[in-house]
Amino acid sequence: MLLVDCNRRERQGLAEGRIEFKITYEQQEVGGYSASLLPSKMTMEFRENIVKNTIQGGMGFFNLVNVSDLNTSHFITYLKFIDKRYIFSGDENETPCCFGMLDGMEIDFTRETKEIIGFECKKAIATFPDGDIKSFDIWYTEELQLDKPNGNSPFQKIPGVLLEFNTIMGNANMHMVAKNCDVTRVPARVFELPKNYTQVSKDEIETILNALLD
Repeated sequence: MLLVDCNRRERQGLAEGRIEFKITYEQQEVGGYSASLLPSKMTMEFRENIVKNTIQGGMGFFNLVNVSDLNTSHFITYLKFIDKRYIFSGDENETPCCFGMLDGMEIDFTRETKEIIGFECKKAIATFPDGDIKSFDIWYTEELQLDKPNGNSPFQKIPGVLLEFNTIMGNANMHMVAKNCDVTRVPARVFELPKNYTQVSKDEIETILNALLD
């Protein structure tokens, strides 16, 4: 495995690699759990326009994964909590799982820029005119070689990969910011589906997740 400092200019146009994000929470406690016990890291792996985002925490007891095939506009979400395992496969162009709290989000683009882990990022602002959710900044880069990187999510108008943003799952208001990048080969097996998971609907997996985080 070749690890290269992502602060180098050579990684512009990167089409394969791994980015790690730090997760922090607006609340001190979520779902009866101290924020310090909740997942603190998300890993994004990408190859050939397929993206896998993994949020893992609770000493491995909690694992939430979303795999998006940007070539076909399909996604799969699977959730493991202790010994329970659930999987949901979305239809083409369907909105991905677990973004319901961001319904009605509007995005305004600005001219501001800054650098995150060596990538030049542009700033957008997410607002919610019809809701109680506070606005937040979105920083994204167009220096990664991913086509329509945000698929059918509420962030689909953003023309680049998100490197700093907020999202909401259940009662958890999560802030994510990229902290490091590995310019490395990502094996195709990383995107293979897990075995022994129970097939559920989108509503069912969102209800289960919200119950854990409310």
